[in-house]
Amino acid sequence: MMNKTLFQITTIARKEVSDIRRTRLLWVVMAFMLLASFVSLVVAAVALKADVAAYNSARDILLSLGKPLEDLAPPVFMPLALLRGFVEYIEIIGAVLGIVLGHRAAASERGRNTLPLILTRPLSSLTFIAGKCLGNFIVIGGVLLLTFAFGAIGLMTIGGVALNSSDISRIFTTYSAASLYVGFFFSLGFLLALHMRRSVHAVLLAFTLWIGFVLVTPQIGDTLDPDNQVGAGVFRTLGIAKPQEKEIMKSFKTYETLRDGIEQSSPAKHFERLSFAVLGIKDIYAGQPLVSVIQDRLGDVLWLIGLIGSVLGILAISPLKINNLKES
Repeated sequence: MMNKTLFQITTIARKEVSDIRRTRLLWVVMAFMLLASFVSLVVAAVALKADVAAYNSARDILLSLGKPLEDLAPPVFMPLALLRGFVEYIEIIGAVLGIVLGHRAAASERGRNTLPLILTRPLSSLTFIAGKCLGNFIVIGGVLLLTFAFGAIGLMTIGGVALNSSDISRIFTTYSAASLYVGFFFSLGFLLALHMRRSVHAVLLAFTLWIGFVLVTPQIGDTLDPDNQVGAGVFRTLGIAKPQEKEIMKSFKTYETLRDGIEQSSPAKHFERLSFAVLGIKDIYAGQPLVSVIQDRLGDVLWLIGLIGSVLGILAISPLKINNLKES
């Protein structure tokens, strides 16, 4: 019985991968994500090379004047920080990719009215959902693997960065977080397209949630953060030390709790916080061991796992109403 169920799941997954490969919209979204990531990488690499050139020029001037190099503190260059724009584009376009795949997984069957027919055969709805999810997770993993491989190659060729094993581990960790993040939006799109009476309403609701989760709530949280009101940070600009900053913020505890709660409601913010920490984009995590960073950002890891796990759980336990699956 187990072998039969596994065979059914893998068969549906293979068919799903085959069908997705013929979906033009998927290739358009993927190409746009790669193009946007490439542009952001080039811009960041040019800025890094300009910083390096400025430092080398200042160093040469000091040497020509016979002054010691101790007078010029070498800047700390974080090569993986070049992936900042890369992560931000995956944060936005990757979520769109997940919703498109999730909607397609159900709508493709509903549009041909084949879904009710499939479910009348000796095939449980759980097996059907598992096969669909497996196939799409394979595609999501493959697309993101290609994207991150593209980014790593871009770092070496465009940015002139030599990646070591630690850098590759950090990139792979970010890739894993991205897979959970995009997988959540796939699961959400699939759930809505599978259970709402009209698929057009499902996709509208999915993109409404995308706007809220990805574009609105993160911006509200950032805008309400007093340390974001000035480019270098309010407290840093005023020369206020960290202990004093903490004392000041105690007076705004309710405000800060509300602001943080808005940010916590956004899957995009959890993905961004985790990725920025792992890649050393956030200053306080620069140079820290990967294990220490993950331990400190464990809450974001658990949020991402919990979000996709909860939606998949709802998919697994929600009965499919065949009469509602016929597209009118």
